[in-house]
This record gives sequence, structure tokens and C-alpha cells, in this order.
Amino acid sequence: MTNPIFASEIHKATIDVYLSMCKQFAKDVSTTPKYKNFLDVVKTIIEYHNGYGDSIKENNFNDWLMIIPINLTVATNGFFAAIETKKNSALVRSYKVVLDQMLTETVDKLYLIKCQDE
Repeated sequence: MTNPIFASEIHKATIDVYLSMCKQFAKDVSTTPKYKNFLDVVKTIIEYHNGYGDSIKENNFNDWLMIIPINLTVATNGFFAAIETKKNSALVRSYKVVLDQMLTETVDKLYLIKCQDE
């Protein structure tokens, strides 16, 4: 899998935790083929993040910081919607609640990071 580029160690630690959580949640509620499809989407998000980061001076730094958490949240919630069944609905719904809480915490941490050029 493609590795994200980071602005700082705080950025790395924050995104690593959020990324790991989303991947684990998706793995817990899906089959191996569907999980691999989810990982393809995660790879696309990271590639977009990395490409946007290549020209960070022309782009908005805060937008770049939020690419992974925002897009990963949308992708994970979409995945949950597609994969939810009567059998796994309680687990999926509990993961959605935790995901929402983690997104808020992640965004709060990322807003504290300042661009090196500022």
C-alpha cells in the first residue's frame, strides 16, 4: 500500500491511528474480497493526498491535512452502508458512532498543526 506523506510527527501519529482504525473496522465487518476493494479506495485517497501535498505551497495547507480523514470517513461510511446486514447492523452502527467521535478528535488534532512556511 502507498504510504502517506506527512507534515510532522504529530500529523503522522494522528493519521496512522485513524487510518488503522478505519481499516480494522472495515476488515471486521467484511469478507476478504470486499476488504481488498476497500483497501483499493484507501490507496486512491492516499495517492490523492500525496499528490496534493506535492504542491502544498500553491494549495491550502489545512485542506491538505484534512484530505485523508474526510475522504476516509466518507469512504468508510459508504462501505458500511453497502455491507450492513441484519446480522451485523449492531456492530456496523457502533463503528459508525466511534468513527464519528474519532473524526472529531482527529480533526481537532490536525487543526493544531501549522505549515512550516507560516
